[in-house]
Amino acid sequence: MKPLIGIVLCLALPLLPGAGRAALQNDRPAVSTDTPAHVQSVLQSLERQRSNAILQRDISTLRKLMDREYSHVESRGRARSKTELLTALDRGDIRFKVYENESSEVQLLDNGEAALVTGIFRSVLAQPNAKMFRGRYVRVWVRQEDGWKNTYHQATEIRPAQTACPCD
Repeated sequence: MKPLIGIVLCLALPLLPGAGRAALQNDRPAVSTDTPAHVQSVLQSLERQRSNAILQRDISTLRKLMDREYSHVESRGRARSKTELLTALDRGDIRFKVYENESSEVQLLDNGEAALVTGIFRSVLAQPNAKMFRGRYVRVWVRQEDGWKNTYHQATEIRPAQTACPCD
């Protein structure tokens, strides 16, 4: 009887969908585009799109990348909603000559349905005598039906360590 099962499986294998076929081939998992490495790559790409859109004040792209409930906390503590941030960028109240991520690390959460992206960015405002600004950032991305959405951003300026506490 065993040779008959082997023949049936050999004949049926090409007809099975990918996951079923992989299950019968030495228990190798089917190739999925939802692997952690793929999701991390997608999020890295979205982070680059976000940085470019901030630099170019591309409101349309930012609107697509941001969740409706997006919250933005600037390095000096000012909080803005999605509408407030996009309006300030659109009016030119916020303009950059440089805005880029120096580093980023993606940590998947909630079985890959959310992600925490942390890293270092640098920027230079588009105004006379503007200095290079370096900061750390935290962004939260959430997978939704229409793709990944940035729902939260917070930045903190990187400053040299102080040798004495000014509060003494």
